Amino acid sequence: MADLTKETVLEVLRRRVDDYGVWLSDGAAIYAAGAKAHQADHRVTHSDDPEAPEVFHGVNTVISLAQTFIDGTYHGRGRARRQLYLEEYTYRFNRRHLGNGITERLLGACLGSHPHPYAT
Repeated sequence: MADLTKETVLEVLRRRVDDYGVWLSDGAAIYAAGAKAHQADHRVTHSDDPEAPEVFHGVNTVISLAQTFIDGTYHGRGRARRQLYLEEYTYRFNRRHLGNGITERLLGACLGSHPHPYAT
């Protein structure tokens, strides 16, 4: 998808989502518009609602952590680097449970790779 404008998102939804049904969302306007276009029942569920599906809590936590990480490292250095910060966050998030095991993995990768001598 080239952009996230209302028209673009609604076009993708038109091609991929059947009419009617029930949509659960966090209340973003694009979901309300999509549900209306598909004549679906749109139910807003916030992550702090005890009745919210488990996935809502996890998704909102991940988004909050990403925003905090990027805000703490970004410091307004230009839009070009935001993608790099997001990629670094993703890398760290995916390896958060490795703990000290990351050293062993790095050592294993070094021992398992072929030597790359400098060309003289």
